[in-house]
Amino acid sequence: MKKFLSYILFAFSIHAFAGIQVNATRVIYNSTSKSASLSISNDSDDTYMVQTWLDTGDASQMPKNLPIVVTPPILKLATKKEAILRFIYSGSGLPQDKESLFWVNVQEIPPTPKQENVLQVAIRTRIKLLYRPDSLKTNLQQQAEALKWQHQGGNLLVTNEGPLHVTLGKLMLKSGGKSWTVNADMVKPHDSLRVSLPQGAQSANNMSFTYINDYGGYTEIKNIAIH
Repeated sequence: MKKFLSYILFAFSIHAFAGIQVNATRVIYNSTSKSASLSISNDSDDTYMVQTWLDTGDASQMPKNLPIVVTPPILKLATKKEAILRFIYSGSGLPQDKESLFWVNVQEIPPTPKQENVLQVAIRTRIKLLYRPDSLKTNLQQQAEALKWQHQGGNLLVTNEGPLHVTLGKLMLKSGGKSWTVNADMVKPHDSLRVSLPQGAQSANNMSFTYINDYGGYTEIKNIAIH
């Protein structure tokens, strides 16, 4: 097995450059809009085929008959050109009392290599699409500030009683003169997330944290009490 891998690495030049760039980290689809859009661009010197689809969280699946579709599902993108993907909701099938999460898949199909013995890697980019009903009458800042934090055993339990997904960044916990920094994940609407804490952080009673805002940047919220 080692000899085979060595031969492959010796015989082939591996190209893993992402020719297609996705020009956002998330798509917010407000229900008051007829559609949402996402810009992609070809920064390479070659023409690429691009395949697009949505999934609901399983990256290995290409589910059909979703209430939101992406168009075009396949396109040719010339060198140094840009294209717009559009997302269209059918008008039924999604709850109106909470946000719905989908994943946008952008799969590049590279051209035939001009040189021999070149192993190309087709890169797929996945970003979140969040369908946000206007009836919720709230925003992400308000929902992040409303998160509830409490110690539970050796973990930190964060509870989201609101209707929006909140993607957390770093948690900065403090106790006396000590501090700890922990990475966290997304907490879904009306759900909780358990975050493992390092040794000693269970004594922390105050914290600050960052979350990813609608523009893909980080917003910090300070001086949060832990119960």
